[in-house]
Amino acid sequence: MRPAPRQKVSAFREREERLRKGRDAAQTLRAAFPNVATVNVQLRFLPATAPLHAAQSFMLYPAARAYFSYPCPYGDCDGIYDLSAPAHQALARKSAPVSGTLECAGVRSRDGLQRQPCGLRVSFTIAAQYEGAHAST
Repeated sequence: MRPAPRQKVSAFREREERLRKGRDAAQTLRAAFPNVATVNVQLRFLPATAPLHAAQSFMLYPAARAYFSYPCPYGDCDGIYDLSAPAHQALARKSAPVSGTLECAGVRSRDGLQRQPCGLRVSFTIAAQYEGAHAST
């Protein structure tokens, strides 16, 4: 039997593998931030040109992984939005949500050109709710 030919792993598959490994390595929200009841992550994409991407929303509960990296919505982009620092800031504050804007640092093919900077911006808001002082577990 002949061995299968070696195939280069696509940028999309590499990105998915990085996200999977990061998620697997992350602690649960309960372990990392014991007083957090829920975390709400809102993503709104700000493209320079059409097509517009739908906003995304994530609700994390104590059993979820405390992992705050999200793939660029372009299927041919290898970029990841890493919201770890703002998420930890929001969870440590115990008050107002944290908002900001990031630009995708990934590359994608478009307009007949290979490996062009993506540059898709995302506006994010991360808000945490905390368990009451007398809440039972």
